Amino acid sequence: MAVTSLRRKLLLCAALGLLLVPGCHTVPQALPYAEAVRTPPEDVAGMRARTVTVEADHSVTSYRYPELGGAHPLTVRVRTLMARRQTDFLEDLPERGRPELHQDVSVLAASSQVVGVRLTAATEAGMSRDLTADTLWYDADSGEVLPWTALFRDDEAIERAHLALARVLRDGYNLPAQQLPGVVGEAARDQAALDEPAPSPSASPRGRPTQAPGRTEFSDPDRVREAAERWTDSPLRDAAFSTAGGLAVRMDPAQVPGAGMVREVMVPIEAADAEDLLSELGYRAREAALSGNDPGDDLVPDGDSDTPGHTLDCSQLKCVALTFDDGPGEHTDDLLDILAGYDAHATFYVLGSLVEEFPEPVERMAAEGHELGNHTWKHDDLARMPGNAIKKDIGRTNEAVRELTGTTPPTVRPPYGSLNGTVRRSVDQPLVLWDVDTLDWQSRDPEAISEHALTHTAPGSVVLFHDIHRTSVDAIPQVLAGLHRQGYHFVTVTDIFGGQGLEPGEVRTDARLT
Repeated sequence: MAVTSLRRKLLLCAALGLLLVPGCHTVPQALPYAEAVRTPPEDVAGMRARTVTVEADHSVTSYRYPELGGAHPLTVRVRTLMARRQTDFLEDLPERGRPELHQDVSVLAASSQVVGVRLTAATEAGMSRDLTADTLWYDADSGEVLPWTALFRDDEAIERAHLALARVLRDGYNLPAQQLPGVVGEAARDQAALDEPAPSPSASPRGRPTQAPGRTEFSDPDRVREAAERWTDSPLRDAAFSTAGGLAVRMDPAQVPGAGMVREVMVPIEAADAEDLLSELGYRAREAALSGNDPGDDLVPDGDSDTPGHTLDCSQLKCVALTFDDGPGEHTDDLLDILAGYDAHATFYVLGSLVEEFPEPVERMAAEGHELGNHTWKHDDLARMPGNAIKKDIGRTNEAVRELTGTTPPTVRPPYGSLNGTVRRSVDQPLVLWDVDTLDWQSRDPEAISEHALTHTAPGSVVLFHDIHRTSVDAIPQVLAGLHRQGYHFVTVTDIFGGQGLEPGEVRTDARLT
């Protein structure tokens, strides 16, 4: 009886509309909502996160990225995208104000087979606020990092996902068909046109494929990336799995006025609607997300999560390698503190004799992701030595570094830059010189040292300093600040030559791209 009475009461209220009838109240309708599975990277077993903030007079930049160890493709891709966005931001700073760029990452799915992440970039300038987001998916089977389209079976599935969004926006948010935003509205209009008799339904007005039987699946990474280019403006690029097993698609509240005053609108694609849309990677990703993103020790099965490794693709960025010779010494720890403020990774060409004298800075270099290069045992001129003596000298220094850090220096820098054919034949590592010599050992003037570095550095430069001089260390804050303002990223020698590779005995001075 109570249920029947309530139903009659609601019907009466609806019939009377705006008339004020005692006992009748408007019953609010809950808007469709999806709770997205998003996990902080530090909460995922086997994954660490690194956060860096640089506060300068002209701007504030910060970013957090996942560390998966070694040169994991996902870490490299995420860091490179964030670095490129930061460079664009710094190169386009206004003359006034102190704008901010904050980049972050959350994990959408994590297992030994697939890892999905969401990258956000929030910019603030005065009263202006903007947020952009993208998702990336690492497929362990192929070793590829793929865009959001990898979750879907084919173009038809993506089209159907847009139609599902259109239905939710129309029915749940009361958004008229003509106000459906962007490609969601286009997909709905295309479907309406296809429902009417037409001479040729094979292609949509946008030039993207429409629904058709037997659609070819996204069978390789190139097809997946091509699809992302076709659907570049899709809200699905910021989709996650929902706790209900479907998809949660973030949309701009300005495009969904019925949502009210909210920061983001999470539009659901129900599990039943999403079931036939997913690719094999999509099914694996959904299983990982709904299992709690707890891969245990299997997240990086073939890698060492404690190894920093190559983490930036400098072929796409403004990179510079700051190198320090003749140490370690009494000023090296201060230098490491300064570098840490910019998340700057440097290369230290150490003397084997000093490695034994200053072991703590050497251990710290390795632990903080810097690179150790071989600068001989005690700075002898290799070009004046026979081959067997060269081998013995380099081998002794390699062993001293390896004993402390567990790794062998990947490159050698001959003292004075002096080398000949005998040196090249006798050394089993690449030989790295420099293209910017700050002459810090000569001037002993921090202002002159920093000015020279800032004036002569170009993307791909290898810059020479000596951390045994206090004046050289004192110049580094200004060098870092000036190059950061220009959008540079501070990497090791291995990073800067990473895409090109180096051969034993090969001599390089820089990795300039032009």
